[in-house]
Amino acid sequence: MSVHLRKFISSKINELKPGGYKNINGLLQIRHNKDNFELKLPIKAVYGATQLIEQLTILRNDEIQDVKVDSSEISFLLNNLSIKNTFKNPTKVLLTDDQKKYIVEYSSPNIAKPFHMGHLRSTIIGNFLSNLLKRIDHKVIQMNYLGDYGTQFGFLKVGIDMEKLTDEEIMKNPLQNLLKVYVAANSSKDPEVAEKARRIFEIMELKNDDEIMEQWRKIKQYTLEELKVIYERLNIKYDVYEFESMYRRKDIEDVIKLLTEKNILEKDQEGKMIVRIGERSVPFIKSDSTTLYLTRDVAAFLSRRKKYRIDKTFYVVDNGQNDHFTAFKNVVNQMGLNGDEYIQHIKFGRIRGMSTRKGNVVFLKDILDEAKDLMFKKQQESKTTKVDLSKCGEGIADILGTSAIVVNDLRQKRQRDYEFNWNKILQLSGDSGVKFQYTHCRLYSLERENSNINEGEELNLELIKELEAQELVYLILKYQEIIYHSHNELESCVLVKYLFDLCNSASRAFKTLHVKNCECKATASQRLLLFNTTRKVLKDGLDILGLKVLNEM
Repeated sequence: MSVHLRKFISSKINELKPGGYKNINGLLQIRHNKDNFELKLPIKAVYGATQLIEQLTILRNDEIQDVKVDSSEISFLLNNLSIKNTFKNPTKVLLTDDQKKYIVEYSSPNIAKPFHMGHLRSTIIGNFLSNLLKRIDHKVIQMNYLGDYGTQFGFLKVGIDMEKLTDEEIMKNPLQNLLKVYVAANSSKDPEVAEKARRIFEIMELKNDDEIMEQWRKIKQYTLEELKVIYERLNIKYDVYEFESMYRRKDIEDVIKLLTEKNILEKDQEGKMIVRIGERSVPFIKSDSTTLYLTRDVAAFLSRRKKYRIDKTFYVVDNGQNDHFTAFKNVVNQMGLNGDEYIQHIKFGRIRGMSTRKGNVVFLKDILDEAKDLMFKKQQESKTTKVDLSKCGEGIADILGTSAIVVNDLRQKRQRDYEFNWNKILQLSGDSGVKFQYTHCRLYSLERENSNINEGEELNLELIKELEAQELVYLILKYQEIIYHSHNELESCVLVKYLFDLCNSASRAFKTLHVKNCECKATASQRLLLFNTTRKVLKDGLDILGLKVLNEM
């Protein structure tokens, strides 16, 4: 439903009661019956305001035909003008005039390791959240905070020396070779190996060594270049890359000093600097004076808040990090800032049973490659394939396979674990990412094949009274409401379910609402308008999900 109409109703209700009500816009729900379209508002939204409810019966404008009140809800009966206005700009979904500035930190893999499947959900969910916040007109900084620091690099350096791995050998297959030497060092039973790794990290933290620092910079660059290939396949672009190493001990002495002055830090019997979180003692600086993940998170938060002047940071990290974020917020609270206001942990469950069909694997590249290969094979076998597979088949298959994996993840409730199932993910007939792409291609083809027919300038409900047409109109009017609930719950599954409903409704409409062979030109124009508007809404939703959208397949 149109933005200005929702704002009109919300403002009028708040005018009738000084002090107003919250969330009126989000509580308005579009409903459809065979005779009309209505906006419904639960009576409980204006609970206790008997006089207000009586006054609402005279709340009308040029888009509201009538207002009815019963024991459970207020109904705003909409006239044709309201429907026409929505169709002029169906994807305008501005929900608030209170624009915020956010950082969304997501993905955040470790350097020198192939993209692990454990980072997949963070990447997909973080991208969706960024797109959603931008879609409703907030300013968003998409940030990738790479783990390029800690004792892990010490093990990597020791492994390179143990295996005598040259720069030339590393460059041939950077991440696979670096992983191999890291595993060799980390699994060594020689206690001297672990001690060497610890000393290397200590040098990086507190001193400097030209050879170590140069090798470290090269490894970071190798990793970043390979990661960007994966992100391109996932249709993800970051505004900022940050690294844990930006917040080394020698770089954050001012933060340590501030925490000490505020009596937040104290030294325990083992020489560690700790913070008190309730009855827990949480390490903040190790006894050898090197930092921990919590140390660097606090330092990064303070630095970003000052640099970007943000309202909040969303950290897209799995459920298992809940204790870390409890400690993180607590330290921020002790510094006199409101951790709950400035920090939000976007939790998510884990993927179980992740593997290729050839065997167990945890690397995203292998999963994406197998999805691409399987989709290419299905394209070759399909009678409906319209593109030249010899020229662009693999590229399209890659988009289809990636879409299937992304949508399979985003259709899940965010905090639930789920099972990875190839048959469900890549199905062509059921609800999957492939259906989204197929429906968009079909709508695009219909628009192109009927370019000789003038699309209706505005919707005329009198010419599209068929049940299938009315259902599509209803779903298009419902789009803003869906975006609101996706944002309110920070759940992608709300939008995914809606888009499946839209695709299924479009599929039913294709069978009865013919355009090319329609005898009445005015009706054909209205049907074309309806299908084209459906495609615009579908495209907008797929953009928010983060998919590369196909016009042909």
